[in-house]
Amino acid sequence: MVYPIYHNHHWIDPDQVYVGIQDVGFLRGFGIFDFFRVMHGRPIFLSDHLDRFLVSADKMGISHIYSKEQLAGLIHEIAAKSEVECLGIKMVLTGGDSSNGFEPQGKSQLFIIPNEFQFMDPIHGMKLASRQYVREMADIKSLNYAYAIRNWSGIKSQGFDDLIYYTDEYGVSESSRSNLFCVKDGVLYTPAQHILEGITRKHVIDLASSFMEVKVQDVSLEAFKQADEVFTTGSTKRVVPILQIDDSIIANGKRGAITAQLYELLLQHEH
Repeated sequence: MVYPIYHNHHWIDPDQVYVGIQDVGFLRGFGIFDFFRVMHGRPIFLSDHLDRFLVSADKMGISHIYSKEQLAGLIHEIAAKSEVECLGIKMVLTGGDSSNGFEPQGKSQLFIIPNEFQFMDPIHGMKLASRQYVREMADIKSLNYAYAIRNWSGIKSQGFDDLIYYTDEYGVSESSRSNLFCVKDGVLYTPAQHILEGITRKHVIDLASSFMEVKVQDVSLEAFKQADEVFTTGSTKRVVPILQIDDSIIANGKRGAITAQLYELLLQHEH
Protein backbone atom coordinates (compact mmCIF):
# COMPACT_ATOMS: atom_id res chain seq x y z
CA MET A 1 0.00 0.00 0.00
CA VAL A 2 1.13 3.54 -0.78
CA TYR A 3 0.42 5.74 2.24
CA PRO A 4 -0.40 9.44 1.97
CA ILE A 5 1.96 12.05 3.40
CA TYR A 6 0.74 14.80 5.69
CA HIS A 7 1.84 18.29 4.69
CA ASN A 8 0.42 21.40 6.34
CA HIS A 9 -3.15 20.36 7.17
CA HIS A 10 -3.72 17.73 4.46
CA TRP A 11 -2.94 14.08 3.73
CA ILE A 12 -1.63 14.09 0.16
CA ASP A 13 -0.56 11.54 -2.43
CA PRO A 14 3.25 11.19 -2.13
CA ASP A 15 3.73 12.27 -5.75
CA GLN A 16 2.08 15.60 -4.93
CA VAL A 17 4.20 16.51 -1.89
CA TYR A 18 7.13 18.85 -2.30
CA VAL A 19 9.58 20.93 -0.28
CA GLY A 20 9.91 24.51 -1.44
CA ILE A 21 13.21 25.55 -2.98
CA GLN A 22 13.53 28.36 -0.39
CA ASP A 23 12.85 26.14 2.62
CA VAL A 24 15.72 26.47 5.10
CA GLY A 25 15.31 22.80 5.97
CA PHE A 26 16.34 22.04 2.40
CA LEU A 27 18.85 24.86 2.04
CA ARG A 28 20.50 24.78 5.49
CA GLY A 29 19.34 21.61 7.24
CA PHE A 30 17.40 23.77 9.69
CA GLY A 31 14.76 21.40 10.95
CA ILE A 32 13.95 18.60 13.37
CA PHE A 33 12.24 15.24 13.18
CA ASP A 34 11.21 12.22 15.16
CA PHE A 35 10.71 8.61 14.14
CA PHE A 36 8.59 5.95 15.77
CA ARG A 37 6.59 2.84 15.03
CA VAL A 38 2.99 1.80 14.61
CA MET A 39 2.65 -1.91 15.42
CA HIS A 40 -0.54 -3.62 14.20
CA GLY A 41 -2.20 -0.21 14.02
CA ARG A 42 -1.06 0.92 17.48
CA PRO A 43 1.54 3.69 17.95
CA ILE A 44 4.41 2.64 20.24
CA PHE A 45 5.57 5.09 22.95
CA LEU A 46 3.70 7.87 21.14
CA SER A 47 3.54 10.28 24.08
CA ASP A 48 7.30 10.02 24.65
CA HIS A 49 8.08 10.67 20.99
CA LEU A 50 5.75 13.65 20.74
CA ASP A 51 7.23 15.17 23.91
CA ARG A 52 10.72 14.87 22.43
CA PHE A 53 9.55 16.27 19.07
CA LEU A 54 8.06 19.33 20.73
CA VAL A 55 11.11 19.86 22.94
CA SER A 56 13.41 19.58 19.89
CA ALA A 57 11.32 22.18 18.05
CA ASP A 58 11.51 24.53 21.04
CA LYS A 59 15.27 24.07 21.48
CA MET A 60 15.84 24.63 17.75
CA GLY A 61 13.67 27.74 17.87
CA ILE A 62 11.15 26.60 15.24
CA SER A 63 7.70 28.00 15.95
CA HIS A 64 4.61 26.05 14.87
CA ILE A 65 0.87 25.81 15.50
CA TYR A 66 0.59 22.16 16.56
CA SER A 67 -0.28 20.92 20.04
CA LYS A 68 0.65 17.49 21.33
CA GLU A 69 -3.01 16.46 21.11
CA GLN A 70 -3.27 17.58 17.48
CA LEU A 71 -0.14 15.68 16.52
CA ALA A 72 -1.36 12.58 18.32
CA GLY A 73 -4.65 12.82 16.44
CA LEU A 74 -2.84 12.92 13.10
CA ILE A 75 -0.79 9.87 14.01
CA HIS A 76 -3.88 7.93 15.01
CA GLU A 77 -5.44 8.88 11.67
CA ILE A 78 -2.68 7.26 9.66
CA ALA A 79 -2.29 4.38 12.13
CA ALA A 80 -5.91 3.44 11.45
CA LYS A 81 -5.01 2.99 7.78
CA SER A 82 -2.04 0.70 8.43
CA GLU A 83 -2.19 -2.64 6.67
CA VAL A 84 1.17 -3.96 7.83
CA GLU A 85 2.65 -5.32 11.03
CA CYS A 86 5.06 -2.43 11.40
CA LEU A 87 4.62 1.05 9.97
CA GLY A 88 7.43 3.55 10.45
CA ILE A 89 6.38 7.18 10.98
CA LYS A 90 8.77 10.05 10.34
CA MET A 91 7.54 13.45 11.53
CA VAL A 92 9.57 16.36 10.12
CA LEU A 93 9.35 20.05 10.97
CA THR A 94 11.41 22.45 8.87
CA GLY A 95 12.03 26.14 9.42
CA GLY A 96 10.03 26.99 6.30
CA ASP A 97 10.73 29.44 3.50
CA SER A 98 13.27 32.26 3.66
CA SER A 99 13.50 35.10 1.18
CA ASN A 100 17.26 35.39 1.67
CA GLY A 101 17.94 31.67 2.04
CA PHE A 102 19.02 32.01 5.66
CA GLU A 103 16.49 33.68 7.97
CA PRO A 104 13.23 31.73 8.45
CA GLN A 105 10.09 33.80 8.00
CA GLY A 106 8.14 32.05 10.74
CA LYS A 107 6.02 29.68 8.65
CA SER A 108 7.35 26.25 9.48
CA GLN A 109 6.46 23.18 7.42
CA LEU A 110 5.21 19.93 8.94
CA PHE A 111 5.49 16.58 7.15
CA ILE A 112 4.35 13.18 8.42
CA ILE A 113 5.76 10.38 6.30
CA PRO A 114 4.61 6.77 6.83
CA ASN A 115 6.39 3.76 5.33
CA GLU A 116 6.54 0.04 6.01
CA PHE A 117 9.86 -1.13 7.44
CA GLN A 118 11.57 -4.16 8.92
CA PHE A 119 13.63 -4.40 12.09
CA MET A 120 17.33 -5.08 12.17
CA ASP A 121 18.22 -8.67 13.07
CA PRO A 122 18.24 -8.85 16.91
CA ILE A 123 20.66 -11.79 17.10
CA HIS A 124 23.44 -11.49 14.52
CA GLY A 125 24.41 -8.03 15.67
CA MET A 126 26.53 -5.17 14.35
CA LYS A 127 30.13 -4.09 13.93
CA LEU A 128 31.04 -0.48 14.80
CA ALA A 129 33.93 1.70 13.66
CA SER A 130 35.04 4.35 16.16
CA ARG A 131 35.42 8.03 15.31
CA GLN A 132 36.41 10.96 17.52
CA TYR A 133 33.38 13.16 17.10
CA VAL A 134 30.68 14.96 19.07
CA ARG A 135 27.45 15.82 17.28
CA GLU A 136 26.44 19.46 17.32
CA MET A 137 23.20 19.89 19.29
CA ALA A 138 23.25 16.22 20.24
CA ASP A 139 20.22 16.69 22.51
CA ILE A 140 18.08 17.86 19.55
CA LYS A 141 16.81 15.41 16.96
CA SER A 142 17.90 17.63 14.09
CA LEU A 143 18.07 16.90 10.37
CA ASN A 144 21.86 17.15 10.36
CA TYR A 145 23.46 13.72 9.82
CA ALA A 146 26.15 14.96 7.45
CA TYR A 147 29.10 13.53 9.41
CA ALA A 148 27.74 9.98 9.40
CA ILE A 149 26.62 10.13 5.78
CA ARG A 150 29.96 11.36 4.49
CA ASN A 151 31.75 8.58 6.39
CA TRP A 152 29.24 5.89 5.43
CA SER A 153 30.80 4.51 2.26
CA GLY A 154 34.20 4.30 3.99
CA ILE A 155 33.05 2.25 6.98
CA LYS A 156 30.86 0.03 4.82
CA SER A 157 33.78 -0.76 2.54
CA GLN A 158 35.73 -1.85 5.64
CA GLY A 159 32.98 -4.26 6.71
CA PHE A 160 31.41 -2.16 9.48
CA ASP A 161 27.71 -1.48 9.98
CA ASP A 162 27.78 1.86 11.77
CA LEU A 163 29.86 4.35 13.77
CA ILE A 164 30.57 4.72 17.48
CA TYR A 165 31.33 8.31 18.49
CA TYR A 166 33.74 9.11 21.31
CA THR A 167 36.19 11.69 22.64
CA ASP A 168 39.15 11.27 24.95
CA GLU A 169 37.54 13.67 27.44
CA TYR A 170 34.01 12.26 27.65
CA GLY A 171 34.37 8.75 26.30
CA VAL A 172 31.67 7.16 24.14
CA SER A 173 28.53 9.12 23.34
CA GLU A 174 26.36 7.30 20.80
CA SER A 175 26.13 5.66 17.40
CA SER A 176 24.96 7.55 14.31
CA ARG A 177 21.25 6.86 14.93
CA SER A 178 21.03 4.95 18.19
CA ASN A 179 22.12 4.85 21.82
CA LEU A 180 24.73 2.55 23.33
CA PHE A 181 24.99 0.38 26.44
CA CYS A 182 27.66 -1.93 27.83
CA VAL A 183 27.62 -4.56 30.57
CA LYS A 184 30.57 -5.22 32.86
CA ASP A 185 30.54 -7.50 35.91
CA GLY A 186 26.75 -7.45 36.10
CA VAL A 187 26.40 -3.65 35.91
CA LEU A 188 24.78 -1.88 32.97
CA TYR A 189 26.39 1.36 31.79
CA THR A 190 25.16 3.93 29.29
CA PRO A 191 26.79 7.28 28.35
CA ALA A 192 25.45 10.43 29.97
CA GLN A 193 26.78 13.28 27.80
CA HIS A 194 26.54 14.44 24.18
CA ILE A 195 23.68 12.12 23.38
CA LEU A 196 20.15 12.22 22.12
CA GLU A 197 18.11 10.77 24.94
CA GLY A 198 16.47 7.95 23.02
CA ILE A 199 12.96 6.77 23.79
CA THR A 200 13.95 3.12 23.56
CA ARG A 201 16.98 3.92 25.74
CA LYS A 202 14.66 5.39 28.39
CA HIS A 203 12.48 2.29 28.51
CA VAL A 204 15.45 -0.09 28.50
CA ILE A 205 16.97 1.76 31.48
CA ASP A 206 13.66 1.41 33.35
CA LEU A 207 13.37 -2.29 32.50
CA ALA A 208 16.98 -3.08 33.40
CA SER A 209 16.74 -1.21 36.70
CA SER A 210 14.23 -3.77 37.93
CA PHE A 211 16.84 -6.54 38.07
CA MET A 212 20.33 -5.00 37.88
CA GLU A 213 22.35 -1.91 38.70
CA VAL A 214 22.30 0.74 35.99
CA LYS A 215 24.81 3.58 35.82
CA VAL A 216 24.37 6.60 33.54
CA GLN A 217 27.86 8.08 33.33
CA ASP A 218 30.87 8.70 31.11
CA VAL A 219 32.27 5.43 29.71
CA SER A 220 35.54 5.26 27.78
CA LEU A 221 35.90 3.64 24.38
CA GLU A 222 38.32 1.16 25.90
CA ALA A 223 35.73 0.19 28.53
CA PHE A 224 33.26 -0.54 25.76
CA LYS A 225 35.83 -2.70 23.98
CA GLN A 226 36.54 -4.63 27.18
CA ALA A 227 32.88 -5.03 28.18
CA ASP A 228 31.15 -8.35 28.71
CA GLU A 229 28.30 -7.24 26.44
CA VAL A 230 27.56 -4.21 24.27
CA PHE A 231 24.27 -3.37 22.63
CA THR A 232 22.51 -0.52 20.88
CA THR A 233 18.91 0.67 21.19
CA GLY A 234 16.57 2.56 18.92
CA SER A 235 13.11 2.57 17.37
CA THR A 236 14.30 0.67 14.29
CA LYS A 237 16.45 -1.74 16.32
CA ARG A 238 14.85 -2.30 19.70
CA VAL A 239 17.89 -4.01 21.35
CA VAL A 240 20.65 -5.19 18.99
CA PRO A 241 24.00 -6.64 20.12
CA ILE A 242 27.29 -5.02 19.14
CA LEU A 243 29.72 -7.84 18.45
CA GLN A 244 32.76 -5.87 17.31
CA ILE A 245 34.23 -2.39 17.83
CA ASP A 246 37.15 -1.65 15.54
CA ASP A 247 39.35 -4.76 15.88
CA SER A 248 37.95 -5.81 19.26
CA ILE A 249 35.52 -8.73 19.36
CA ILE A 250 32.81 -8.37 22.04
CA ALA A 251 31.39 -11.36 23.99
CA ASN A 252 33.15 -13.86 21.71
CA GLY A 253 31.07 -12.54 18.82
CA LYS A 254 27.74 -13.73 20.24
CA ARG A 255 24.68 -12.01 21.72
CA GLY A 256 24.94 -11.92 25.51
CA ALA A 257 22.35 -13.10 28.03
CA ILE A 258 21.46 -9.62 29.34
CA THR A 259 21.11 -8.25 25.81
CA ALA A 260 18.76 -11.10 24.95
CA GLN A 261 16.80 -10.64 28.19
CA LEU A 262 16.31 -6.92 27.63
CA TYR A 263 15.16 -7.53 24.07
CA GLU A 264 12.47 -9.92 25.30
CA LEU A 265 11.45 -7.59 28.12
CA LEU A 266 11.10 -4.71 25.68
CA LEU A 267 8.89 -6.80 23.40
CA GLN A 268 6.62 -7.59 26.33
CA HIS A 269 6.67 -3.96 27.46
CA GLU A 270 5.49 -2.78 24.04
CA HIS A 271 2.40 -4.93 24.33
